[in-house]
Order: sequence, then structure tokens, then C-alpha cells
Amino acid sequence: MRFIRDPLFIFIVVGILLFAIDSARQQESTDRNIVVSKNDIQRLHDQWLSQMGTAPTPTELDGLIDSYIREEMFVREARKLGLERDDVIIRRRLAQKLQFVVEDRALLEPPGDLDLRGYFDRHQERYEVAERLTFSHVFFSPERRDDANKDATKLLGSIHDGNWRELGDSFMLRRTYTQATPTEIRRDFGSRFMTSLSSLPVGTWRGPIVSGYGQHLVKLTQRNPARESSFDEAIDRVRNDFNLERRNEVNEAELSAMRENYRIRIER
Repeated sequence: MRFIRDPLFIFIVVGILLFAIDSARQQESTDRNIVVSKNDIQRLHDQWLSQMGTAPTPTELDGLIDSYIREEMFVREARKLGLERDDVIIRRRLAQKLQFVVEDRALLEPPGDLDLRGYFDRHQERYEVAERLTFSHVFFSPERRDDANKDATKLLGSIHDGNWRELGDSFMLRRTYTQATPTEIRRDFGSRFMTSLSSLPVGTWRGPIVSGYGQHLVKLTQRNPARESSFDEAIDRVRNDFNLERRNEVNEAELSAMRENYRIRIER
């Protein structure tokens, strides 16, 4: 144990202690400094402008700076108390922010036309232009009539383009649909109506056909069958899908790389 009395050993120990104390003081001093830089102020200004549509007044900007300082103080005091530990919301928020950083890196270089055209060619079935139907209808309400089907059938022989708007009962939705997709028609009338409508010939009044509301006489005036879209038609959707797929690929690659740095044990 002689080395404990050795002056060199004592000097080294004292030096380490002084260094630790000085580092702690510097850290405490740093924690007590709150600097609101020009970049911070510009960021606060730009956030207000983006949300409100107008630049903040000097008074409003002072209020934003005060709020920023108050938030910074609260965050630092919360960290001193260890409030960020074992907090599910904070954990999820940190994980989400890291994911955003990873995704932003994936989009640093926007895709070129060749990339997008290649993606479009590989997934062209996604960008099919849906069938479009144009039709008019006359509604017969089962709540207002003793036999809506019978009334609709009786009027079918006398309905024509000159009088159809005067017939039937009032309807809460449109009476004429132009270039409607099957999805839109199912949403408004139901699948049974759409199935019946798709089999009608173009140009004549037919029916009655049933919807979720009641009975209808229908005239299909135009049918545009489904078709493949051109690249120019689908470019916005292609770009969004391409970027989404690239984000997912980068996320998976980053996650795999992260897992290599950890030894994971699951205790059940």
C-alpha cells in the first residue's frame, strides 16, 4: 500500500478530482445558459407565418421568444428530475423523430424520370383508370308509397327525357351523376344498385332497380370502360408511391443496421 503515500499518486488523484469538479461546474454553468440565437428567432418567425399566414408583430414575436425560453427552462428542469425516463409518450416521440430523420435522408435526392417510369412500368396495374358511368334516375320512396316497385313499373312506359324530372319523389342526393366511378356509386346507392346499373344498356330508361333507399328508374347515358392510364396521367401518384416505398426500404435497412449494434434478450 506504499503507492498510496507516493506523491505522484496523490498528485494524479487530486488532479482527477479537480478535473471532475471543474467539468461538473462547467456542465452546470452550461445548463444555466439559455441562448436564443438569430436562427431560433427566424425559426419562430417562420413557424408563426406558416400557421397564421401573416408575419408576427414585434409584440407577438417577443411572446414567442418568451414561450421558447419558458419551454427550454421546463425541459431542462424536467431532465434534472429524470422525468423523461420511462415515459411512454416521450419514448414514442423520440422514436418517431428518429424515423422522420431517417425518412428525410431517403428523400434527399428526388427521383428522376427514369426511376419513376421504371416504377410505373412495374406497377402499372395500380394506376388503372376506373370505369366511369353517367346516368340519371327517378326515385320512388317505399316510405311515401304503398308499393314503390309497382308505381315505378307503371311509369316506365311513359317516362322520357322531357318529363323525367317531374316524376317520382324527392331524393336527398343528386338525380344526375356524371362520370361517376363504381366506388362513388356504391357509396351513394349500395352494391346492389351498382351491380344492376353496370348491366344496363346505354340510352334507354330501365328499371326499376333497387338501392338502399328504394326503387329507381334509371337511364344510363354514357359508359367509359376501365383502362390503363398513361404515365403523364399518373405521375403524381407514381411519385408519391415511389417515395413511400423508398422510405419504407430505408427504414427497414436502418432498423436492420441498428439491431446489429444491440444484443436483444426477450425474457418471458
